[in-house]
Amino acid sequence: METLIRTPRYWADLHPNKKTVYIIPSQDEQFTDAVPFEPPNRQPNRDAQGFVNYYEDAAPEKEKFWREKIGKYLWDHVVKEDMRKKGVRVTASPDTFILAAFPKHYKLWIHRKGDPADPRRDHYLYGSRYVDRFRSPAEFFFHMRWILEGMPLKPNGRPDCKCCYCDGSRTQGEISHELGVYTPHRKDHGGGDGKGGGKDGGKGTKPRAPILTTIPFKDYTKTNLPPSS
Repeated sequence: METLIRTPRYWADLHPNKKTVYIIPSQDEQFTDAVPFEPPNRQPNRDAQGFVNYYEDAAPEKEKFWREKIGKYLWDHVVKEDMRKKGVRVTASPDTFILAAFPKHYKLWIHRKGDPADPRRDHYLYGSRYVDRFRSPAEFFFHMRWILEGMPLKPNGRPDCKCCYCDGSRTQGEISHELGVYTPHRKDHGGGDGKGGGKDGGKGTKPRAPILTTIPFKDYTKTNLPPSS
């Protein structure tokens, strides 16, 4: 691997194929706004109406899809700018950009709800202490950028972040349209770009419960990721 840039909060490595860039966020506690989260229900038990309402680990391919979308945004709006400031030039022409892992304590879950034979599927990224959940990669673009830029806070102690939840001045649809990633209709609701809103803009409040273990950074290498060094 060729390291293109290294900062206290992340580094970017170019794969030997010269086509893939891995953006690797620090897994240090000081570089995340997330805390451990465990969903309230992990079993597909039916309620009195015969419906289910539970969470499962997201499939690796879905998680990779999110990380690729986020990685492309970070390359265009964070990494290239940091490289420019440091006078770093890339002679290769990479075309794939992958966030090698979510920041510490972030995790993607799939929420299944409704008819047990064909439940609704919603993918949510949980962890942030400020945001209930992120419903699509595009919703997390600005928040991930905020993390890599040092998590600045406003005078009132709230995140100085432009995501639809922290800022609230624009809907996610407006943000996604500006970024050219607006997708108004998706069968899998967890990948859509809804209007977004404040921390309580979702359906209900995220219950939190401590968990005993966290996901080691090295586990992400199981999905064809580079080593963390």
